[in-house]
Amino acid sequence: MVEAGLLSRLAGRYRLGMKIIELEYLISTGDPIIAAAGGLMADLARGTGGDVLLCNMYDRTLVNVAHVAAGKPIPLRYSKGLPMPLFRGSQAHVVLAFMERRRLKRLYEAALQDPASRDDALRMGADWAAFSRRLRQVRKQGHYVSRGELDPGVTGIAAPVFGDGEILGSLVIVHGRAGMAEAEEAEFAKLAMAAARRLSDRIQGIAA
Repeated sequence: MVEAGLLSRLAGRYRLGMKIIELEYLISTGDPIIAAAGGLMADLARGTGGDVLLCNMYDRTLVNVAHVAAGKPIPLRYSKGLPMPLFRGSQAHVVLAFMERRRLKRLYEAALQDPASRDDALRMGADWAAFSRRLRQVRKQGHYVSRGELDPGVTGIAAPVFGDGEILGSLVIVHGRAGMAEAEEAEFAKLAMAAARRLSDRIQGIAA
């Protein structure tokens, strides 16, 4: 890994190599979706005073790929680049709610057989019918608010991002307090959904 540039050695210890740094730069500057989201995320962070995340779905993995903060970034357990739970948190609820039904059922059934995700999946729905009802409600609302599901005392408000008619991920407003007023949550949800729609339109323009 040292020869490949993935790691480097300094004073008897290993650290990330130049190749990883280059890849991070290429992802940050070369991914068209991240580029399209940048200005929207900055505006949303300034307008809400919170942090804004862009979360993408890769096969069966959710990952935050961009993080913009209005001030000092909120410390998050699942920071940029770390795989996230697929059945817990605002990002997961929104992505699953807009997923194609057959794929969703396969993921749910697989989660029930996996000790790492079984409890989370059952909390979302004790069976397929209950799980589906919960996600239909999320889909109807067009957003999902999580309160302390991923980080204690942190509220996440997520809205879906689409590309070519399919769910790609979510745009999330994050605030470092779990007890937000209902009216404030509702206003932030409107802002998140509007920004996510604009991002989806931009992505569609890129694909056209």
